[in-house]
Amino acid sequence: MKCNLMRTLWLAICALVLGADARANENEVAIADSIRKYKYYAKTARQNKEYDRAIGYYTTVLQYSPQELTAAYFLGQLYYEKKDSTGARIALPQARIALRQAISIDSLHLNSNRLLYTIYQAVGEADSAALSLERVLRKKPDAANRRKLADLYRRGGHNERAIVHYKELVEAEREDTTGVKDAELIEILAVLHQELGQVDQALKWRKRQVEGGTGGVDQLESIVELKLKVGDVEGAYDTLLELAKVDSQNAYSYYNRIASIASEEGDDSRHIEGLKGMVEADPKDSESIAELVEWHQGRGEFASAKEWLGLGLKVNSEDAHLLLLKGDNLVKEGDEEGAIAAFEKAKADPAWEKVAQQRIWQLRPPETEEEKLKRQFFGGEEAQEEQN
Repeated sequence: MKCNLMRTLWLAICALVLGADARANENEVAIADSIRKYKYYAKTARQNKEYDRAIGYYTTVLQYSPQELTAAYFLGQLYYEKKDSTGARIALPQARIALRQAISIDSLHLNSNRLLYTIYQAVGEADSAALSLERVLRKKPDAANRRKLADLYRRGGHNERAIVHYKELVEAEREDTTGVKDAELIEILAVLHQELGQVDQALKWRKRQVEGGTGGVDQLESIVELKLKVGDVEGAYDTLLELAKVDSQNAYSYYNRIASIASEEGDDSRHIEGLKGMVEADPKDSESIAELVEWHQGRGEFASAKEWLGLGLKVNSEDAHLLLLKGDNLVKEGDEEGAIAAFEKAKADPAWEKVAQQRIWQLRPPETEEEKLKRQFFGGEEAQEEQN
């Protein structure tokens, strides 16, 4: 009796379990049928551009099965395509929600990340746009998208991140013999490194431009500044000399820079080289000629000083500074009369009149009271002391 009761109970339990399994299977089949049905309806509506109906169907699919990747993507795409009468997109927030659901299912889903990038760009969320593009590149490396990402980081002030992608692009283009793409990218890399204070790296890219034949005057001028920052003064001189050759119309300014840097560095030979270049670029530069004369006179090289004087006075025979230096040279040669004549001529320039008069009095001290008063007027006590 007891055994029969147990057998009956066991059979009842088995029947219940089998019935539950059957009902579960029936439900699964029904759900699967519903998903297939709504997917079909959604696809048909989407192809017919019946966006609202398609949205409804894809929403239902996701209610049945939240992990349906294609449904989440197409739902986001449909929301993105919705526009008002003016053509403005009116459902971008809903599109983002759907696409985020898609990438929660597959973080590297290509189309979802591409569309998210477009949406984030449209609403001005640059960081999120960059993150979407990063995922796109991990899934499918692509030069066009990498350039977009690099530009995005650069515009956002993320120079370090931008540099990584620009470098990738440059190396990827090594086989491009035109140099056009590389020239632009290398220019950007040089500027970014310079903005970050990474002088050595900036200099490396500038040199690469010039060595590759894509660098011009601007790049060479930048190299000068970078070399000075790293203490390569000789390198800066050499680059300025190169600039004077390739940009001959502005050679004077480059030689002037050489002279200026050399003066600060106490480098006499380079300073004179700069002055000579300035005169070569502008033969009428009497000020530089005068400085060259003074330099040679100071070293006792009177023949060279006289040569430069002749060149300067040939260009401008009335230049008071050169006339004074000519007089000094003549004094050294023992020609006081010639020196005084040069000093008298220099007096015509008000800026040099007092100096020229003092030079004359050094050779011919004033004899009359009127001359002495005049000397005192022009030179004061200092002039009197020089006379004594």
